[in-house]
Amino acid sequence: MAGLPEFDVAGQVVIVTGAGRGIGRALALDLAASSATVVAVSRTRSDLDALQAEIEEAGGEAVTVVADLATTDGARTLVEKAVAACGRIDGLVNNVGWDVRRDAVDYTEDEVDRILSVNLKAAYWTSVYAAKRMLEQGTGGAIVNVASQAGILGSHGRAPYSAAKAGLLNLTRSLATEWGRAGIRVNALAPGVTLTDPVRMSLAARPHFAAEVRERILLGRPADPREVGLPILFLLSPAAAMITGQTLVVDGGWTAAWSVSKADGSIV
Repeated sequence: MAGLPEFDVAGQVVIVTGAGRGIGRALALDLAASSATVVAVSRTRSDLDALQAEIEEAGGEAVTVVADLATTDGARTLVEKAVAACGRIDGLVNNVGWDVRRDAVDYTEDEVDRILSVNLKAAYWTSVYAAKRMLEQGTGGAIVNVASQAGILGSHGRAPYSAAKAGLLNLTRSLATEWGRAGIRVNALAPGVTLTDPVRMSLAARPHFAAEVRERILLGRPADPREVGLPILFLLSPAAAMITGQTLVVDGGWTAAWSVSKADGSIV
């Protein structure tokens, strides 16, 4: 039985930032498996080479770009290289992110600037340069900004990161209002705790955090990176043609309730 064409992303050219590891890598693999051309972006060449080899071994197509998107030049050069290699841009996933945990009073100015640049400024300029190309093409497009549940809830020890991700959610709404008439949809996805390599290390090193995760997530476990990537693929597809300016929270239910009883898991 043939699949539903509304979920088909075959032939699309999709830029995925932060594609070397975690959610970005899982998404890049699934996009390639769905016959999209992936422009995979990372600061680490070895990660991109491994990803490209896996995609091409499976019969997919990928272009890789090494870029530091915390700079405006990095974002502009990325889009130029994507267009030079593929001729067009149909989708963009702003997935790159970076964080360091400290009390708010202990951050250095350089750390705060870096967190805001990687998590917010990078998405702004990459979206702008990609949208300019989409507007020239006249065929619309889709942008998905990967935020965080930390942009919805306050998060101890993550003040600049939470602020950047909250800003990313409103940037999403603002850009959707500007580009909607041109058929460019802009949405956000806010993951919860996801089993990337750093999170696995944190869970192993901090048993109290692992216990809190199991307690707070209504479905009882963290997400696998693919469980976050697949909803992004949906937002890129024609099946989401009437969705723009929205935030899809993929957190297993963490933000659905303000607290959960330790005794029986019920909402209190």
